Amino acid sequence: MVIGYVFTGALIIASLIIQGHGSFDVLKVAGAKPDLLFIAVVFFSYNFGSFYGEVTGFIAGLLHDAVSNAPLGLLTFPKVVLGYIVGMFGRSVLRENLATVFLLVLAASIVKGIISLFLCYIFDGASVASRAGVIIPESIYNAVLAPFLFMLYNKIFEREIERAGN
Repeated sequence: MVIGYVFTGALIIASLIIQGHGSFDVLKVAGAKPDLLFIAVVFFSYNFGSFYGEVTGFIAGLLHDAVSNAPLGLLTFPKVVLGYIVGMFGRSVLRENLATVFLLVLAASIVKGIISLFLCYIFDGASVASRAGVIIPESIYNAVLAPFLFMLYNKIFEREIERAGN
């Protein structure tokens, strides 16, 4: 399991580097770009349960907060909450189905956007208008990329998933 933790950390760091790099802005569609960290959190929650998803969401969110200009917790809280929720439902959802992954990430991304919108309203009322128009395009973008990333992550974490009994 230690190797799984190392790979998890490496995947989170790699996602953060890719997402934060300036060349990643080329992928913007309708003002939105995919949230690779969030897709990774959903993957870990879906496959390893709510506790693993919460911890991964907390670490990924704190790292994301650290490299962004957002107030501390603005990017962490939605990842932790959805890490828990997806982990609770991940065990009961059909496995190895691309449509299920698409719908799961779409719904989770929309909820993440709503939570983020509410937090933006609390922290900084000026950014609410700019954030509201990005929720749906970002959610669709995340949902389209998720099945492909889940297949890649399934290959990387194949032994750990089998060990977890999924």
